[in-house]
Amino acid sequence: MNNKDSVQPLHVTRALLCGDGLTVHLATDGDGREFLLLPASGTPLPSPSSLPGSLLARPDEVMTTEDGALAAFALGGRQPLALAQLASCDIESLAGIACDLLEALLSLHLAGQATGALQPERLLLDSHLQLTVPLAVLSHADADTMAEDLRQAGKLFYWLFSGRRHSSLPLQRLKPDLAAELAALVEEMTDGRLAGAVDSTRQLLARLQDWLAGRQRFIRHDGDTEAALQQLLHRMRHSQDFPALSQAVSAINHIGNADSERLQVLAEIILKDFSLTNKLLKVVNSANFSQFGGTVSTVSRAIVILGFDTIRNLALTLLLFEHMHNRPHAQEVKDVAIKALFCGLMTRALAQKAGQREVEEALICGMFQQLGELLCVYYFREEYRLIQKKLQAGSRQEAAVKSTLGIGYADFGGGTAALWSFPERIVRSIEPLGDEPVRQPQHGEARLRVFSHLARELTELLSHNHPDSLARAATLLRRYERALPMTLRDLEDLIHDGQQLFTDYLRELDSGKEHSPLARQLRTARIGQTPPRAAAPSANLPPALEDSVVAPPPATSALLSAGIQDITSTLLGNYQLNDLLRMILETMFRAVGFDHVLLCTRDVKLNQVVARFGFGDGVDGLLKSFRVDLAVSDNAFCIAMDRNVDIFIEDATAPEIAAHIPPWFRQLAPGDTFIVFPLVLDKRKIGFLYGDRRKAHSLPLKPDELNLLKTMRNQALLAIKQKQN
Repeated sequence: MNNKDSVQPLHVTRALLCGDGLTVHLATDGDGREFLLLPASGTPLPSPSSLPGSLLARPDEVMTTEDGALAAFALGGRQPLALAQLASCDIESLAGIACDLLEALLSLHLAGQATGALQPERLLLDSHLQLTVPLAVLSHADADTMAEDLRQAGKLFYWLFSGRRHSSLPLQRLKPDLAAELAALVEEMTDGRLAGAVDSTRQLLARLQDWLAGRQRFIRHDGDTEAALQQLLHRMRHSQDFPALSQAVSAINHIGNADSERLQVLAEIILKDFSLTNKLLKVVNSANFSQFGGTVSTVSRAIVILGFDTIRNLALTLLLFEHMHNRPHAQEVKDVAIKALFCGLMTRALAQKAGQREVEEALICGMFQQLGELLCVYYFREEYRLIQKKLQAGSRQEAAVKSTLGIGYADFGGGTAALWSFPERIVRSIEPLGDEPVRQPQHGEARLRVFSHLARELTELLSHNHPDSLARAATLLRRYERALPMTLRDLEDLIHDGQQLFTDYLRELDSGKEHSPLARQLRTARIGQTPPRAAAPSANLPPALEDSVVAPPPATSALLSAGIQDITSTLLGNYQLNDLLRMILETMFRAVGFDHVLLCTRDVKLNQVVARFGFGDGVDGLLKSFRVDLAVSDNAFCIAMDRNVDIFIEDATAPEIAAHIPPWFRQLAPGDTFIVFPLVLDKRKIGFLYGDRRKAHSLPLKPDELNLLKTMRNQALLAIKQKQN
């Protein structure tokens, strides 16, 4: 193939005719790597970090040929779905592939995008029957494009379940033994009855997931740990909530140390989850993290003060705890989640006692000692209850778990942690230590493993009122004495510190909720008769109400004021300008509830004001396209800078306003209501702060709130002036 832009020329090896009459190609390069070549649209594709789902793939390369633009996708062991040997697959596996496709479509539709190219020749399948949707063609998601996506998906399901292209022949006549629910689903998707809306995609996915969950039954693979792990992961992948959790955790773990904008990326991920943001800031402002003084009101400042790794690990902790714990689920799920949190905090306390530097990483390692059990009780409740019956009958835990799942909790937890892209040292910390005395660890990775296992055994000891707890604790200390020598008094003090931390975390995470008997047991358990050190007096409340105080949600002006105080504290010390400007944007985003906020600055060479960074859904695409041409001055953005006035547009579509809205902005359509705060310093136009809401008249700012926003603009100017001087 004559390829003008590719580093290596590609040689076409095969052409595949699609059902819509178009042809796609398979090709290889000089190194023998295989590629799928798809016609590429002119629509800009999202960056890899902004792809809304792990089942969506961006081109490895876009090439210009005589026949037009082509997107090249490296196969990497995958193959087009049309070439996969599906005849031997059972109906559950085929439904799993269909589930993947609907999950990918839901991610795409939620991101405001659609793709009208769902042919089996254009989709990729790996050896584990996981589907990937290559994104070579994208369009704006509206009712018509989403409905077309669902119709094409229905036709593909028809082919998947019958082996034949879609026709007027009813699917159940072709496959009489096909489940009626699946046949009805395909018929609804192909006959045009479905409304083109995100809710339609979500409801179809939920129905398919429910059917799949009802049909799947665990089959243990004797002696084959990897096969058992893959089957467990496969079952979880098709549950309704695991993909979202997996995607969020993986996104945080994929932020590399070499990423110059990793603060921005981490802040964006956290801010997408309103509950996670609030919980994280509550914990950061608790007594455990408040040694730096003052109140932290933005995620960006928390990262600057406490460090990227601390906030990343804290966010991961809260994600897992919230996902597993705060659900209307069985009490046994909450109890295992409580044990995981306590074990993590005890590991953190042990790491601190030993002088370990990365104590927040120790917290993750400790929590993951319970990850396998946590996943089992949450996703495989029938198997978990069978394990509990075996334990009550006298079986040892490891034997009971392996005989039921075909794999131990440690292997299950470690395999899931690896799937989520956790560092190898965290995955290895889950590996069992054995029953022999523990040797002194020789490096940091081994220490994390020892601390987390000691914390796990302590957690198990403290979870029950053993009459011989003192003797058990002494045995435990002897087992670990070479790795971490401690006296019983040292251990009691350590447990007391861990319990204080545990109580604080529960207060921040579960404010207003009644704690379980296990939580109360772990908070008060003792191993000896020595009285604990006196605790600081608590608020003057009855003990039963101590954890039941619910703080009212702060108002917009309160959040803005807290942000201004935060920014003022930063201005008084050493700071990076971009970090401080992100704090300002984040405060605007959280306090006011903008859909998007942007910092836009002047590019002298282009004579444009361009968006530099911001927050909000689809902000990556907005950053690429948001450009104000300073040569065309009759628009709201240029007028704001020329006259140095703040401009608040309540309805950008109003006839009297439309003439001052540039065509590119109308086409981009980020929001019908927006506000512009110009950044003008000594008559020099630096740029502006921008915030919007999608619906017109949806931003009822009060005068005091508007003044607080102006104060933050002035803080931005002060920071810029300080750095320029």
